[in-house]
Amino acid sequence: MKSAVLALGLVTAIFAAFSSSPSYQLNSYGIGPGGSSNSTSTTYHLQATVGEQANGSTAGSTKTANNGSVQTEQLNVPPAPTLSNGSNTYYNKLNVIVSTGGNPSDTAFAIRVATGSCNNSPLYVQASGTLGASPVYQTYSSWGSGSGSYMTGLAVSTTYYVNVAAKQGLFTNTEFGACASAATVSPSTTFSISPNTITLSNLLPGSVITSSNLSINFATNGNSGGTVYVSGANSGLLSNHVSHTIAAITGNLTLQTEGFGVQATGATETSGGPLTTVSPYSSSGSTVGAETTAPSTILTSTTPLVGGFANANFQAKASVTTPASNDYQEVLTFIAAGNF
Repeated sequence: MKSAVLALGLVTAIFAAFSSSPSYQLNSYGIGPGGSSNSTSTTYHLQATVGEQANGSTAGSTKTANNGSVQTEQLNVPPAPTLSNGSNTYYNKLNVIVSTGGNPSDTAFAIRVATGSCNNSPLYVQASGTLGASPVYQTYSSWGSGSGSYMTGLAVSTTYYVNVAAKQGLFTNTEFGACASAATVSPSTTFSISPNTITLSNLLPGSVITSSNLSINFATNGNSGGTVYVSGANSGLLSNHVSHTIAAITGNLTLQTEGFGVQATGATETSGGPLTTVSPYSSSGSTVGAETTAPSTILTSTTPLVGGFANANFQAKASVTTPASNDYQEVLTFIAAGNF
């Protein structure tokens, strides 16, 4: 019996020696699976084997190799997603496009979001686009495929760091991959008109006189676009000298005895929008819209707008009974507002 014990000890010592070559060395390896490979309950799943690398993983400067069947079941870690702030127009949202990393089509992905640094107190994009405390896994198509989806409710002028994890059934979850970053901007609306003064030529009875164009420049990153309004101090051309007003009207001036109105034309934009003219100011020829002391919409866009531009002109017609005077005038006010 003593000899048998000594012989067994000798075999064990040989078996436990490092397996090595001039280039590789395997430490603390074992043989074969044993025990239960997959145990479940209503709330937990357990997968286990024995005879694996003792420390669970082998790490290098650029790669980490985990041992066993769990490692072979795991998916590719998704690369950094693609983020967009809408060409510097999004102030409370960002667009995110998931990169699948070559994983199968039924893979589900979770999107993690942080500020300050990549993993600083992260939140997760929910199916609605808002941020929440728990990860939500959805397929690539549910996240918008190549068009992506929006993460919403963000703070203005803030840099966000976003990375993605993947899973496909049990025991396949990856870690969150590399981060991409993008910053929201501040809400903004820009507006200008030129020139500040326009002069009508002499009003001849029975003739429609049209002014030169007023140039309107308008841009906004409001989520719902923006609006330009017009109003007049006198609701028409007023002469204090003769106490007469050529009243503002809506309609075709050629069919009227007397009248004054505004017309908007040539609405366009660099991107976003579109910027459109609004009735009753959107007609052509001698058809105009009445301006009143209350602001009326003359231009509008329902989406963010870059480089919005339009012209406005003013038309008037005097009758044979209109009192002559050289002080007929109207003070027009244009107001622009972003719809945030």
